[in-house]
Amino acid sequence: MAGELKAEISKDFVTGLADGLGKITTDFAVDQFVQSVLDSSWETLELKARIHHVAHQLGVFLPNHYPDAIEVLKTISGEHGGLQSLIFPDFVEQFGLEYWDESMCALAEFTSLSSSEFAVRPFIRLDEGTMMAQMLAWADSDNFHIRRLASEGCRSRLPWASPLRRFIADPEPVLPILEKLKDDPEIFVRRSVANNLNDISKDHPALALELSARWIGESEEVDWVVKHGLRTLLKQGDTKALQLFGYGSPSNVSINSLNFSGAQPLIGASTYFEFDLFLSGKEAQKLRIEYEMFFLKANGSLSRKVFQIRESAFEPGKYSMAKKHSFRQMTTRKHYPGRHELAVCVNGQELARVSFDLLP
Repeated sequence: MAGELKAEISKDFVTGLADGLGKITTDFAVDQFVQSVLDSSWETLELKARIHHVAHQLGVFLPNHYPDAIEVLKTISGEHGGLQSLIFPDFVEQFGLEYWDESMCALAEFTSLSSSEFAVRPFIRLDEGTMMAQMLAWADSDNFHIRRLASEGCRSRLPWASPLRRFIADPEPVLPILEKLKDDPEIFVRRSVANNLNDISKDHPALALELSARWIGESEEVDWVVKHGLRTLLKQGDTKALQLFGYGSPSNVSINSLNFSGAQPLIGASTYFEFDLFLSGKEAQKLRIEYEMFFLKANGSLSRKVFQIRESAFEPGKYSMAKKHSFRQMTTRKHYPGRHELAVCVNGQELARVSFDLLP
């Protein structure tokens, strides 16, 4: 996957970009730019490093006056989308910190091509008050890409970005933006709000729960934001988070006969495990059923990962369940042969666990 992503910033892209710039401004040294980008380090650079490298070389070859350079990039930016378009906000991040007005206009324009979420962060660090006021204004934009930027750019733990430690310590400046966008008509925006709330929950669970308790029930859309935003706390079995959604104590639930029903688990293959769930009593109960896989790491310790099985209202009785799990190798998880553990949890509480050997 990493190789596929970095391949988006290819030699053909660099050449095409240079040719396009050469048509816009006759002073642009096309061949020299291509040579400077595709230097001896090019093949070793990963995705973000390639983006940063291309943007830096644009700063070398475009007009020295930043406002003139940014107008050139605006002219050509519409010809590129997806990951390739990230070079444009990266250029703003590298060269535009002293040109506030021009940079704000550029970031708002570039974000519709892919996202300016990474590039706004240096501006937050430079002048938090001014930048967060700008982002709050962006939250009122008619363009949903810009509204999403208002939330996504100030996430304290945005993936692929350096953390905003000021907001990790105190997320208060972020909250007005989330309040404004939590019921946005676009799911694209609401998902960003939920991810921002999830970031907050990792460092300030009480605050995330307080916000969620106030928001829940406003609409189906807001309820989705709350549930997705509390997903880390829900997977951790946080009692207050579970109670918000009606998941009470599983004291009248039992799990029996947990075992692997198919072939012996093998690295690279999938297999099924099964168990019986028994709910006693006379009334239906909302149950959130998950399983925890404790993966063996290279150092011999176990790493826990939670997966969902089912959540619904169950009538009293016995339920036989089966779940397929894949042990294929992934870029985000490498499997090692040896002793693993599997547990089944109901409403955040572990009710059964077995050990098993994963074979090579």
